[in-house]
Amino acid sequence: MAPPKSEDESGNTRGALAATVASRTLAWLESLALFVALYAGLPVAGLALDGLLGWPRIGDLLRWAGLLPLVLGAAGIAWCFGLFVRVGKGTPNPFVPPQILVTTGPFAWTRNPIILSHALASLGVALLVASPAAVLLVLLLGIPVQFVVRHEERTLDERYGEAYQAYRERVPRWIPRGRNQRR
Repeated sequence: MAPPKSEDESGNTRGALAATVASRTLAWLESLALFVALYAGLPVAGLALDGLLGWPRIGDLLRWAGLLPLVLGAAGIAWCFGLFVRVGKGTPNPFVPPQILVTTGPFAWTRNPIILSHALASLGVALLVASPAAVLLVLLLGIPVQFVVRHEERTLDERYGEAYQAYRERVPRWIPRGRNQRR
């Protein structure tokens, strides 16, 4: 049986725990801010651009078809976030990243399922607000995302080393391979 901790050790343990909780809370709040910016800002910007450019609204059939990508994208995001917490012991925020490389679930099919899920959900929102400019903005966001992904890959390579290199060789960056094409 381990000897009881001194008051100083217990205080340090509580302080470390409090710091961990605070950093995780901040990480989740930052993620929430990103959600608000993306899922509120994108439709607002799209609708403003539509008005400025005089673009007509998207028709009702295509508009309501936006529910499917929104629901699929939101489910993908929730699944990935859950894996980051349960399996990876971290958050989706790069400042409090998973401690363990997550390669299961949708991460077994593509190295970027969170980004793909956000793109799908954002497209769904853009369609639901019937904004052609918002749809265009979703597509244009793919350009800066490429730079973010390349930076993230370097970071993951440094953090996880050979495990990430093997994962990178096995799993494609974006488009999942068919069963017959997997290594």
